Amino acid sequence: MYSSKWRNRIERSIIWFELCGVILLAACSWIPGSSGDTIAARTTTTCTVVEGEPSPQDAVTVAALQRNIETSPFYTIPASTAGLATCQVSFYPGGAIGLEYHFREGAWLQVKHDASIEYTEQYVRLNLTSKEQPEAILARAERAAFGVNGCGIAWHQSETQQAEDDRSVTETLFRGDICNCQARIRRNTFGHVVGFLLRSSC
Repeated sequence: MYSSKWRNRIERSIIWFELCGVILLAACSWIPGSSGDTIAARTTTTCTVVEGEPSPQDAVTVAALQRNIETSPFYTIPASTAGLATCQVSFYPGGAIGLEYHFREGAWLQVKHDASIEYTEQYVRLNLTSKEQPEAILARAERAAFGVNGCGIAWHQSETQQAEDDRSVTETLFRGDICNCQARIRRNTFGHVVGFLLRSSC
């Protein structure tokens, strides 16, 4: 039989271990919200905060934005081909949010979102190896962003122009009738698809 002294020691040890367990669980469930920390609010990707001080509402907004973006072919194609390397998120004055995904093998996806002016832009740079038609990829991205009916892009009408940021790249531009929607296919001098852009502003 244990003496009362030993029983007291054992009871104190049990209480101490239980307390440590509670503290450890609380620490693991805490999600930091300051610059340089990470946000992983029920999303498949953990993004590092590189600019700004996110509020609790910002964390909710960026989580919803990530869930939407990560179902788009702009994300799924390079992620399934090469895998994701890094994700960074920036919070700007006025409530605008920037997401930047970098994939192994050099592809990247930049997302800009400003709810105050209902502006969203998705720009992916990649070397397309998929056999799927680029217009079909853009149409899938349109539905991922705007729902089944998309944003009214007229896929039978397009115009081709040189890209403003790279004179060696041409863009095939399609326009929609909702929220000034635009979709672009970017090709290099050999006609190979090197990027897509989807932009809207209501």
